[in-house]
Amino acid sequence: MSFRSLSLSTLVVNSANDRHGELENETAAIGWLFNNRENHMRNLAKDIVAQGGVYDPPLVSSEGGKFIVFDGNRRVTCLKLLASPKRAPTVELQRFFCRVT
Repeated sequence: MSFRSLSLSTLVVNSANDRHGELENETAAIGWLFNNRENHMRNLAKDIVAQGGVYDPPLVSSEGGKFIVFDGNRRVTCLKLLASPKRAPTVELQRFFCRVT
């Protein structure tokens, strides 16, 4: 297995993750994670900020210039929302991701 650094913008949260089944897109997958695991996601975001990043890299597969996340969707979701809080599914979560950094 090889490791390489990838831009966060090239990672795509898997909309067909085993946790939730096929959803329409990345935004729907992010929404599902917060609708079903909000406390866990908030705590994970806090941990990522406290640790200064993630230490367990996601498992991805290349697809058309992007990389679909097959393991690490929660970590990647938190990283994406820390980088761009407006992508959070609710105003309250947007505020949380603005404050947590």
